[in-house]
Amino acid sequence: MKEGEDYEDAFAPVPHATLARVIISIAAAEDLELHSCDLAQAFIQADKLDEGVNGLIFISPPKGWEEDEGVVYEVLCPLYGIPSSARALHLTLTKWFKSQ
Repeated sequence: MKEGEDYEDAFAPVPHATLARVIISIAAAEDLELHSCDLAQAFIQADKLDEGVNGLIFISPPKGWEEDEGVVYEVLCPLYGIPSSARALHLTLTKWFKSQ
């Protein structure tokens, strides 16, 4: 970690509500079907961030878990609720869309 860098925030693009309205309008005009999904499960399918701000994440064992003092665990996959997870999901989806 470098002094002066902000390790509390992670950038992840978030679409505006206008985008949803535009997509719905296009689907209605073209008589297309729309489907939705819950992305909470998609976070664990994202590639792990290995470098950069919020790339590596470590957590302490939960209370009551018997473990040696000072032991921490590395989070191996992005989890919903961790700030860098949205960025990991965005990068994974971007890579997939570009490969298609």
